[in-house]
Amino acid sequence: MIFVAPQSHKKLSLNKNKLVSTDGKESYSVIKGVPILLPEKTNPDWSRELIEIIFWEHSNIITKIYEEIESDNVADRNEIYIKYINEIHGTKENILKAFDSYKQKETDIWITGDKSGNVTKNQIKDFKKFSKKSIGKKRTITKIKGEGPLWDRYRYFGKLVCKEQTDRILELATGAGGGTASVALYMPKDCELYTVDIGFDCLGNAFGIGRYQKKKIIPVCANFWYLPFKDKSFKTICTVCGLDESREIIETLKEVSRVLADNGRFVVISRNNAFMRQYRILEPFGFTEKETLKILKDCRMYSDLNNLDEICNNLGMKLISRKEYRDNENVAFSVSEYRK
Repeated sequence: MIFVAPQSHKKLSLNKNKLVSTDGKESYSVIKGVPILLPEKTNPDWSRELIEIIFWEHSNIITKIYEEIESDNVADRNEIYIKYINEIHGTKENILKAFDSYKQKETDIWITGDKSGNVTKNQIKDFKKFSKKSIGKKRTITKIKGEGPLWDRYRYFGKLVCKEQTDRILELATGAGGGTASVALYMPKDCELYTVDIGFDCLGNAFGIGRYQKKKIIPVCANFWYLPFKDKSFKTICTVCGLDESREIIETLKEVSRVLADNGRFVVISRNNAFMRQYRILEPFGFTEKETLKILKDCRMYSDLNNLDEICNNLGMKLISRKEYRDNENVAFSVSEYRK
């Protein structure tokens, strides 16, 4: 078994419906076949990363924002974000103070929540829904047969990830399943795909894709800067926008380097820069693209390809190929391949 405890890295073994450390002092739940391998006090739910940094000292506001989004089923959540930013901070100067305060804190300052493994009824309900085989009308992406830049880069990504033979592949960020389905489409039947997401419900997508494509896909609930795997466990690690939509990018890439085997590959789809994903929150307050990218970098979030290359290079992962896909004149994605 390649699983280890996420922080202590103690070996784990399966005991009934739990993964237990060899000394018996740590145990982790397995719910609906998914191991919940999260550090203590981590709630297994997806986080809206930039907003949580803006309000990192106002946890009650973050709760109110989430409740309002979920209860009203809003079409544009950015309107709610902006409303609360105006209410709490009001000015660009005050927003900058919040960013400056956050970037001086330790990586784990924001990890709060209920006991590890606390999966809600709604998450299990969504998990079951996403676990069903999809024909393209539900959230799970099982077919990679569309036309256009999105589907072209999915196909290129899947082929690139699977171009070198390996018995197991690690994916960061299951999400709606685009990357998972792309890799599963091209990997051999005897290969295992471990797909990691902090959102328990998202992992239901992996079950649907696995059944549809008849491939072995193993979903794992974990966060990226505490990957619950042994050192050098994987020859290939991949992600589709998992870096763009996360926090603590340096810690995440340190973990990628740790569990990646020597001469292994890390294949990434990411935005060329993160401004077009974040601008609707910050632009109304007068932030330019240059300022936004600097804030993201300083707050340990994904900013752009140059910063990604710099961090990977410092960790011994060298860029060996890159291909760009442009959705329009403002939005471009790249598929990058690194070798350790």
